[in-house]
Amino acid sequence: MTLSGFQGLVFDLDGTLVDSMPLHLAAWEHTAREFGFQFDADWFYELGGMPSRKIALLVAEVQQIALDPLVVTRCKTEHYVANLHKATPFPAMLDLVRRYHGLIPMGIGTGSPRINAEAVLRNTGLDSYFPVVVTADDVALHKPHPDTFLLVAQRLGVAPDGCLVFEDTGIGAQAGEAAGMQVCMVKEGKPVGLTY
Repeated sequence: MTLSGFQGLVFDLDGTLVDSMPLHLAAWEHTAREFGFQFDADWFYELGGMPSRKIALLVAEVQQIALDPLVVTRCKTEHYVANLHKATPFPAMLDLVRRYHGLIPMGIGTGSPRINAEAVLRNTGLDSYFPVVVTADDVALHKPHPDTFLLVAQRLGVAPDGCLVFEDTGIGAQAGEAAGMQVCMVKEGKPVGLTY
């Protein structure tokens, strides 16, 4: 796959552009200890892109325990935000962004709340590359629904079928495909099968 022919590039943030998923997982592990639910790192990783409140509801449903999603989310978020400064861009993805900045319109579609997404972008210097950032605060239906990515395309002024989405989770890939976009998976910070 090459990038020529795409009119827009759409990036997930956590685990795709920046190595922040270990911070999210550590926050969920801490929260699991606090509230007595089971923590499975692989299961939580695959939910990347889904807002924490929805993950808390899913934990309660799957593990059949009573949890207050707002209290659980507050605990997880406080732990994550305290360690936000540790998030760094993946070198291969940063190289790709720098190479195509100004050549192909680029935007971010993330399941993080705006305050956290903007802090990560500011801390890593990625904020200067992305005029369009769509967060969990901007849509009612989150990944795996296509709304996040469709709104990025709309704000970029690009047709969805002209966009390539970079994602690291199955939920994110489903959202990209549901939006009618091609998807490039990012594994360990590198785009799979992409020539650039």
